[in-house]
Amino acid sequence: MSEVEGWGLDTSGSKETGKEGAGKRSKENLFAEQLRAAIQTVDVVNILTAPLERSLKHMLTVAADSLDCDEASIIVREGDAGDLKFMCAIGEVADELLKVRIPPGKGIAGFVFESGQPMIVADAERESAFYSDIDRFTGYSTQTLLATPLRADGRIIGVLEFVNRVGDPPYRPFTPDEMDRGAYFATAIAPLVEAFEIAGLVESLFERAMAQASVAAKGDEEGRHMGEGLRQWLKQTRTSSEHRDLMLLAVTLRDIASRGDAEREMCRDVLAALARFTEKESGSGASYMIFS
Repeated sequence: MSEVEGWGLDTSGSKETGKEGAGKRSKENLFAEQLRAAIQTVDVVNILTAPLERSLKHMLTVAADSLDCDEASIIVREGDAGDLKFMCAIGEVADELLKVRIPPGKGIAGFVFESGQPMIVADAERESAFYSDIDRFTGYSTQTLLATPLRADGRIIGVLEFVNRVGDPPYRPFTPDEMDRGAYFATAIAPLVEAFEIAGLVESLFERAMAQASVAAKGDEEGRHMGEGLRQWLKQTRTSSEHRDLMLLAVTLRDIASRGDAEREMCRDVLAALARFTEKESGSGASYMIFS
């Protein structure tokens, strides 16, 4: 009798024989494969995304309190077209902000993302770069604003924004000292943002793999096309190209390593050699330019 690990499910079939028994066992085996994939997906969701989201909201709250405001958000790139989205937010209209998309180059966030320069706005209505469509959508009134870039490995991956002050308007403008404090929090928050985006993509990848598990379980021919299907799906996801490349690499390595012990050993050797090479070149101060 075979069991799905940890669940005690009997997948060995019944006493039926012939085509009817074989068909039933085939369906039970297929169910077992789907259940294994579901368990793995749930595990990834619980382990990766939820704690990172809690940490990001906690950091946003601490940072906003430090700047005497209670409205803060993290804005990141969505896809390669240049759109920006609110990845995480706290405050009165936090849930509404998560539905908003900012066109390329628009708004204070667009300027900070493209220029890499922090910005303080004392009166949003008088600022030509201000993107008022967000207020029209949420019903909120942005008056004062502080925005600073989020950097990871020298790249700008997002924008950290603080809006208005605690209390009633007119709000006291943010100060240069508070801009420095915002940059300090941005340094602490950026690694969490990078990890959250990758975790979300891993989560989506597992969900996609689970949906295709039944196809892979039907036979080797369909199973061989599963990796290609995942690669095509990944190329169409609206996330940063850096994160897509990481996942595409993971899917390709999995496909090669799954073909046998020799292929798996080859993958280990190639990756180990590449790691040694890049470590050596990094230590020598060499730089590279990659064209795509």
